[in-house]
Amino acid sequence: PYRTFHVDDPKDWISLGVFLVVGVLISLISGRLREREAMAVAQEREMGLLNRLTGRLLAIQGPFEMAEALCTEIDRVFSPRFIRFHQVENEKGRVLLHGAKAELEVDPLEGDFLDWVIGSGTSVVPWTAEQRKGGRSSARENAVPHHKVFPSVKRKDLFIAARSSSRIEGVLHVGERLNQVPYSDSEIQLLSAAAGMAGTFLERSRLEESARQAETLKEGDKLKSAIFSSVSHELKTPLSSLTATISGLLEGDQPWDPPRIREELGSVKKDLDRLNHSIGSLLDLSRLAAETWKPDLQWVEPGEILANVLFRLDPSERERVKVDIPDNLPLVNVDFQQWGRLLMHILENALTYSPPESPVVVGFKRTHSGLETWISDEGPGIPGEEKAKVFNKFYRGSHSGISPGGTGLGLTIAWEIARVHNGTIRIEDNQPRGTRFNVLLPPEHVKETGE
Repeated sequence: PYRTFHVDDPKDWISLGVFLVVGVLISLISGRLREREAMAVAQEREMGLLNRLTGRLLAIQGPFEMAEALCTEIDRVFSPRFIRFHQVENEKGRVLLHGAKAELEVDPLEGDFLDWVIGSGTSVVPWTAEQRKGGRSSARENAVPHHKVFPSVKRKDLFIAARSSSRIEGVLHVGERLNQVPYSDSEIQLLSAAAGMAGTFLERSRLEESARQAETLKEGDKLKSAIFSSVSHELKTPLSSLTATISGLLEGDQPWDPPRIREELGSVKKDLDRLNHSIGSLLDLSRLAAETWKPDLQWVEPGEILANVLFRLDPSERERVKVDIPDNLPLVNVDFQQWGRLLMHILENALTYSPPESPVVVGFKRTHSGLETWISDEGPGIPGEEKAKVFNKFYRGSHSGISPGGTGLGLTIAWEIARVHNGTIRIEDNQPRGTRFNVLLPPEHVKETGE
């Protein structure tokens, strides 16, 4: 008959019961295995996110790269509608560092939520009805639902505070998933951990920048002290000489002998020239070091620059300089005055640290690397361990047996001028004795005549 269930043998009832129990047990075990498998996959995904993010943060230097890495990894795992990271800066307020799919979402309340999270230090995450009934979970200990901030607002995005050990460094804003699946407690914990890593990174970057600024200020104080020390010495000597000379001329019992007056005035002029040179060197270095000076580039002939430099030398020094200028010398794109100062400083160094009767040779050579200007002398040379020091501020060579004068800034200024022109200065040993300075201008600053 239809719609009846009848078992003839009672033993079959036992078999049926056993089959039902076994089926239920297998179903329960399979369900638990599927849950464990899903949990394992989720944990693997979460650990993969944290591991990849950790590895990328170790190799990243700046906050913009960090924000891009964070947003990229979160988007890869959760596929939200959008994701943005805002950094908190004291001077600028909050700054958007990176936004993945940011163009898909225009949110008029985003700024209000961001300011609330930054001010309170509490994250804002969506709560389901079951979660509101069940109370707070561990993932929501430091979080509130959207309606706690704006009572009439219902949203599914997350505003997660990126905390460091001292403050809120930023806010991670994550939209709802594209598949509209709510974020679980473990996923919110994962996003909070990722935001915490970003906060730690920003704190470390901020502290490193503070340390760099402190080191810069420390170096600036050292430079200031060295400049004051040099200025006090370089100004005191000519000023004392000027005072003594003028006082001698003004003494009432001394006759005004024209030859004597001319000699004394010559001494005054020399001291004033030395004073002017010292002050000019200090001003040049301060402008170059502060990056406030930009070269006035123009195409000129190297020989014209050298002629202007030689004209400014004393006649006795000019006689010692020998020039080696090849035919068809190309034009160079440099600041005429500053490049002349570069050559002057190197020439003065060569003339000072070589015997008075020895020649100093200046030459030019066209190479595939640009134009090389070389200045060689027959002095005692520079020991290998001192070649790296001669461009340091206030360094004066002590190997030559000559009492060094000046501020010790000439070669430093020459180095800075070459750097601003993208050039280099190299020191070599001159044969059979002495030193050779090679100044190289790169190809972009050189062109053949007529081009």
